Amino acid sequence: MQLEVSAQHEAFLAVPLAVIQPGTLAPVDIYIRVKKPAEYVLYKRARAPFYERTRQRLLDRDVHALYLRKADQQAYNEYVEENLSRIIRDDLLPVRQSCEIVYETSARVMTEVFEAPRSGRSMARARRMVEATVLSILKRPDSLWHMRALASHHYRTYTHCVHACMFLVATGKALLGIKDQLSLNRVGFGGILHDIGKSQIPDAILSKPRGLTPAELDLIKQHPLMGLEIARGVKRLPAVAAEVIRSHHERLDGTGYPAGLSGDQISPVVRLSSIIDVYDALTTDRAYAQARSSYSALKMMLTDMEGQFDTKLLESFIKFLGPG
Repeated sequence: MQLEVSAQHEAFLAVPLAVIQPGTLAPVDIYIRVKKPAEYVLYKRARAPFYERTRQRLLDRDVHALYLRKADQQAYNEYVEENLSRIIRDDLLPVRQSCEIVYETSARVMTEVFEAPRSGRSMARARRMVEATVLSILKRPDSLWHMRALASHHYRTYTHCVHACMFLVATGKALLGIKDQLSLNRVGFGGILHDIGKSQIPDAILSKPRGLTPAELDLIKQHPLMGLEIARGVKRLPAVAAEVIRSHHERLDGTGYPAGLSGDQISPVVRLSSIIDVYDALTTDRAYAQARSSYSALKMMLTDMEGQFDTKLLESFIKFLGPG
């Protein structure tokens, strides 16, 4: 293929070669970078087939990154989302880059899901992000830590949901012995949607830096039931996902909400989701509190919140997190 030299001085975005999957149509114009003279050279026109032999020729030339115009990033994002499971399964992609793609795609998708939570397409997209997270963790046990390293330290409801999904899948497998992919998908779906009810609450209340009024606090306490009402619009909503959405603010000592459940009324998955929910919130910057260190957050949960969590499960969670 004759290469065409790009004469335009645009900003380009580097993407791993492994992202463009053999057997698919490249969604945008693809460029490679040459060193002498330093320039971006058109390699494939948009919608041109990308074959395994195409990839191998690039690898033979020691090309591991492709480039696209930043103006084409939206089309590229859509391509990544549609092919995310294939991308994760590709052994050519290093684990760090794979996890970065999963995390960033999930965060972007959940931002849009919160804008249109009742859309069937939104729920399908959220489910796809869960499946990608489960695939990553099953394929590479250290995926959680790579994604956690990328996690935003500023609390946003949509990224908090991504974090909850990541942790609930990984700890559901490690601490509760949930091994099969389908079950992990169901648990993860509850994690990624656990706070979807907050999409119905004004941001001015969610991000209020100081004391909420009794009416505002009561509204926030309705978000689990609001979330369950939204999630019930999903076909074949897993029972465990519904339980996590409805009950992740319940507490073992009965002080939680919305139903004041206690003890054995709260399932192990929900107990774990409540630990993860609080831990992630405490370790990110919120409007009314700075992020705590992992040590400080866990100490607070063990002492100041004593009785609210399953102690054995919380201790197992601490061991799972490891030193620091």
